[in-house]
Amino acid sequence: MKKTLLGVVCLLAVGQVLAVDEASVGIKVRQQSGANYVTGGIGEDAEAFLEISPRYPIHLKFQQGGRDIQAKGVQVKVIDVKGESLVEATAEGPLFYVNPPSGRWKFEIAWQGQTLTQTKDLTGRRYLDLVFDFKKPE
Repeated sequence: MKKTLLGVVCLLAVGQVLAVDEASVGIKVRQQSGANYVTGGIGEDAEAFLEISPRYPIHLKFQQGGRDIQAKGVQVKVIDVKGESLVEATAEGPLFYVNPPSGRWKFEIAWQGQTLTQTKDLTGRRYLDLVFDFKKPE
């Protein structure tokens, strides 16, 4: 009986952790072409992104010279294999999370005259953490 009760309590605790939604931590969800995305990650917002990260299989992070940047204005394009944009948005911080369907996705990221690209396959319940490291201006 004690093991069963302990199991139920553990399941409820896990359910509460998974039940964290964006509104409860103050993050605005946006949507394009059926995909939800969130952007930010500056200051206290960064901790909130940790809480909601399981809801988004793709995590984009922006750096400059190997260091995290508190950049706003990074242009993000998420493009499918046909070359059609799923999401085109401007990041409001160093983090950009998106939940597209499974498939091959190309990410075109532009900031301060530099454009970086990566193409990755999203399959099943996999998570992709992609870092885009911009060069420092000379």
